[in-house]
Amino acid sequence: KSSMAGLVSTSQQGTVPLQQQPDFMEVEVSLHCRGLKKMDLMSNSDPFCVVYLSGPAKQRQQQQQQRSGPALLNFNNSSRAVEIGRTEVVYDTQDPDFTATFKMQYHFEENQMLTVKVYDEDKKGSKNLNDHDYAGCATVSLGEVMGSNGNTTAKKVLGGKGNQGIVAIRAEEVTACQDQINLQLAGANLKNKDGWFGKSDPFVTVSRMNEDGTWSLVWKSEVVMDNLSPKFKPSVIQVQKLCNGDYQRPLKFEFLDWDSDGSHDHMGFCETNLASIIAGVGKPEGRMPVQYKNKTHGALVIMKADVSQVPTLTQFLSGGMQMSLMVAVDFTGSNGSPMVPGTLHYLDPRGFPNQYQSAIGTIGSILQEYDSDKKFPIWGFGARLNGVVNHCFQIGSEPEVQGVRGLLEAYRGVFSQGITMSGPTLFSSILASAKQRSEQLARSTPNQQSYSVLLILTDGIINDMKQTIDTLVEASDSPLSVIIVGVGSADFSAMEALDGDGGVLKSSKFKPAKRDIVQFVPFSKFAASPSRLAGETLAEIPHQVVQYMMSKKIKPMPAAPPPDYSTMVPPEEDTSTVQGSDTSAGKGEGAPQFFEVSIPPSATPGTQMSVKSPEGHDIAFIVPTGCPPGGIVRLQY
Repeated sequence: KSSMAGLVSTSQQGTVPLQQQPDFMEVEVSLHCRGLKKMDLMSNSDPFCVVYLSGPAKQRQQQQQQRSGPALLNFNNSSRAVEIGRTEVVYDTQDPDFTATFKMQYHFEENQMLTVKVYDEDKKGSKNLNDHDYAGCATVSLGEVMGSNGNTTAKKVLGGKGNQGIVAIRAEEVTACQDQINLQLAGANLKNKDGWFGKSDPFVTVSRMNEDGTWSLVWKSEVVMDNLSPKFKPSVIQVQKLCNGDYQRPLKFEFLDWDSDGSHDHMGFCETNLASIIAGVGKPEGRMPVQYKNKTHGALVIMKADVSQVPTLTQFLSGGMQMSLMVAVDFTGSNGSPMVPGTLHYLDPRGFPNQYQSAIGTIGSILQEYDSDKKFPIWGFGARLNGVVNHCFQIGSEPEVQGVRGLLEAYRGVFSQGITMSGPTLFSSILASAKQRSEQLARSTPNQQSYSVLLILTDGIINDMKQTIDTLVEASDSPLSVIIVGVGSADFSAMEALDGDGGVLKSSKFKPAKRDIVQFVPFSKFAASPSRLAGETLAEIPHQVVQYMMSKKIKPMPAAPPPDYSTMVPPEEDTSTVQGSDTSAGKGEGAPQFFEVSIPPSATPGTQMSVKSPEGHDIAFIVPTGCPPGGIVRLQY
């Protein structure tokens, strides 16, 4: 009887239908490889995987609503394969179990294809796949994975000759759980695997039991050298990742003796669950016997297991947190003259936006919605002003401009200020100014409910990399995220070193960054899809905001009470938004699209014009009344 409660209810009017369920399921995909081909002559490989997703998808709103964590992946009517993430590198093995997982939306009615490409790392830390050996790939539909026993299937790695091994793809439905645990483990009197004259180098792994009785690796510790009673560093782990929110789910803790060739020796294991771990801290139950060949050899000691709930970005925003945007634009000589067609700063008299204008409009239009006054500073760097090269100067007549339109107008107007493109490309001054401003805004906001995002648009290699890294490490303790968009076709491989996805950023004095605050994206990769550009650049912001607030023990403010609707005054209509008509052949349907257009000085109100949207659509429109020569309008189609 109780199992049916809440499903259906009856009344004199008849049966009430089941509550409508979402048309998708959020799943988490993990990867495991076996028998990979050796790519190195004298040693085992160092494999990692790159995961791509393709397949048709309806246009939905869930991604915009998911502000509490990494954005879910959506694709608007596209069958093009898109990279959704990479695993970590597992060194010296042909049988890697990766701890990295990939969240995505599973749609029963769609053919969503996963492609897993396997590489052997050659150049440590490089994100350029050409720097590594390609081992092969496997392709499978997400539907096949979900429909297999245990939601797991295996595919051959294809590429080259001979046996390339297999990759096992496992998917599991994600449960909503905002808990995290600060876990510290230790070992006591573990089995020695290094003989009479040495001591083992232990590390510990945690695996969770699957519904079919198999185990999936979810976490592993650092290695402690020459120690049979190791004390591992505290680690903050998401409970969802550890046990998918099920505190009774069996967990296996396995001690291994690290070997440089990847053939780590088993030292023993114990099985428990998260509930028992939490209850056992400081008690005899927190010292669990480790089994090795059916005998007890040492113990797993739970030193700390503190559970806390992670607030969401939505909770911070509901409580009144403000997000502020800062924009910095590269005016070094390598960009070329804005008067010469084809250069990066070229201002097309027909109103076509250049890459700088497109990036400002796309990213700024999203971030401005979280700022109450929508006023932002825009700075330049690398130009000569009054004969002196300046690496952080104000653009426009005011310290702040109003909204995205103000950003674009200030950018366009800077070329009439008499600046001269110069160089070199230095970031440290801009970063220092952004750090200072973010801290000032936080201090002036109740309960420090303020967070800033710096958008840097640049065309080339940084000439003060050491100073830039040092400043970023210092800024990692400030309420600031940094988005770097590379415009043009330069080699940006060095720029990727600033993005902490490949490891912790360290200063010249070896001080580690407290958190990853940088996201680098090449504009050319997403030039045809502004929505994907915004998604790629902003996907990490929710996590970075929450991570900073938690590091400072700043909690969300109580949600603001709803306003008195009878006294609300609607905002003035934005007369700069103009309705356009898509005249392209084979135009698609979907949600309204927007982009900014600069009106040519020769065009007068009432003039009929046609421009191409960032997606390449032909959009016809009429210049609105009141639009000044050279003004900017927002087109909707």
